[in-house]
Amino acid sequence: MPRWALPTGQVKLSAAWLIERAGFTRGCAEGPVGLSTRHALAIVAHDGARAGDVVAFARRVQSAVVDRFGVRLTQEPVFWGMPAL
Repeated sequence: MPRWALPTGQVKLSAAWLIERAGFTRGCAEGPVGLSTRHALAIVAHDGARAGDVVAFARRVQSAVVDRFGVRLTQEPVFWGMPAL
């Protein structure tokens, strides 16, 4: 597993690596939402997708990573008007 030591003593892991090995490969989709074909960190919404679809997909990805590796991914974007993932 790719990892980088931080000056704080913590270890940074590759979220993309974790996501792909948890079963979400680049380009995979569930209905109108999925991962980019170029990068596992980018969730894409296709025609007909709703914000709730994107959030639900992100939660499934997070859950799969926790179940497989025991690592909780932290979201980067801030969602306004929606609960945090």
